[in-house]
Amino acid sequence: MRAILQFAGRFRRLQWKLTLYYILTTIVVMVLLEMIVVLGLYVYMNYNTNRMFASQVGSVAQNTSASFSGPFINKEKLHQALNDWPSELGSEFQGYSAAVDHDGQLITVAGDYIPGNETGEGLELPAGVRQHIRTALALDPSAAKTITTYTYNDKSTIYIVAPIANKKAIRGAMVVKAEHVRFASQNFRDFIPIAFQLFGISLLGFFIGAAIVGLAFGIITSRILVRRIQRILTSANRWSQGDFTIFINDASGDELGQLVNRLNQMAMQLKQLLKTRQALATMEERNRLARELHDSIKQQMFAVSIWVNNGKSLIGRDADAARSNLAEAESLISHTQRELNALILELRPVAMEGKNLSRALVDYVHAWQGQTGILVDLEVVGEQLVPPVIEEAFFRITQEALFNAARHSGATTVKLRLECGNRVMLSISDNGCGFDIKDITRHSVGLSSMRERIQALGGQMEIRSNKGSGTTVTISCMQTEIQDRAN
Repeated sequence: MRAILQFAGRFRRLQWKLTLYYILTTIVVMVLLEMIVVLGLYVYMNYNTNRMFASQVGSVAQNTSASFSGPFINKEKLHQALNDWPSELGSEFQGYSAAVDHDGQLITVAGDYIPGNETGEGLELPAGVRQHIRTALALDPSAAKTITTYTYNDKSTIYIVAPIANKKAIRGAMVVKAEHVRFASQNFRDFIPIAFQLFGISLLGFFIGAAIVGLAFGIITSRILVRRIQRILTSANRWSQGDFTIFINDASGDELGQLVNRLNQMAMQLKQLLKTRQALATMEERNRLARELHDSIKQQMFAVSIWVNNGKSLIGRDADAARSNLAEAESLISHTQRELNALILELRPVAMEGKNLSRALVDYVHAWQGQTGILVDLEVVGEQLVPPVIEEAFFRITQEALFNAARHSGATTVKLRLECGNRVMLSISDNGCGFDIKDITRHSVGLSSMRERIQALGGQMEIRSNKGSGTTVTISCMQTEIQDRAN
């Protein structure tokens, strides 16, 4: 049973599907051709009745020469042959079959004949038929070896004359008068067994030949096609892994070759797009850092310079005021250091080296809490291992969410809840001022970046916020989807 299932399983592959298709197609075409030949023969027989009938008469005339031996004639055998030939050859007609000797005298007659004068001239034959008899009797024996007949039509009646000859001489002539000629094969029901008899062996040969031709053609053609498709699949797998340096080699100009050219062009465009996106991401990050340094560090350093200059100018005149100015400068320097540390933490992917997601978040929010003064409540549920690609994406999204909370919300507390199971979920809530989602999400680069990161994992992100009621960001994804993509 297993062997049967394994054999049947082969036909799920494209190569064997195409092979089977070629075999069936070849067999169907062969059968159709055979049917066309049979129907063509049937039509030919119906539209060439007189010609086929004349051919039968000529063949019978040659066979009846065996009734002539030297000067003797076996009239009984000759009469029997003339009487039996229509039924033996499947012919039906109204009339008679007669044989006349070399002198034109009637030898014997069979069929629908009314006795009268016993001479060939007395058969009441038209002059044209009598002329055909004289022509047939005057033939050279060598010319009579082939089937030779003479036909005369008189309205609905047909007369056929054929020489009766042996190797040495013309011994006589066969005369057939016929009306309403019909063959048994002209009845389609009667034609079917005749057709099977004629073409049964050829049908079997056609089936065997079609199977062999279809199998050979299918294996050769499908193998070439499958190999070309496998090259496409191999390159597509490399592209799915981000490697766009691989291109498909296929120099053919058919439809599959055109598809390969389109795919190679697409790979080149994706490669260029990836470079452009990386360049834009780098430029965007530089612009963000420039804004951060301008809005915070630069302003604070300017304030430090003012406090230091004031302190210098007061030295020797007002020591207490000088110390106060220098203390303010020292405080600003400390605050600037915390700001720089926050920027460095955002830029350092090494923050997760040697740590899982939960531990990395614990360390990060502890440092962030010290820098911003915002109280953080972190809750971790579940200890299931998380793939590195999920850990990095969730860590970056947490950085962006906490940055937004510190920069825009005016929050005093932030709550994080991380669930590590088959489904990884992270919720970040603050008690800040909130915002109108419709107005912000369209223009926020940070929120768009967060959404792109989670969508790349096949996950979802939900943002709930209203003015005056804080903000909650929830992200989640299934670990099985990441594993499936990796496979």
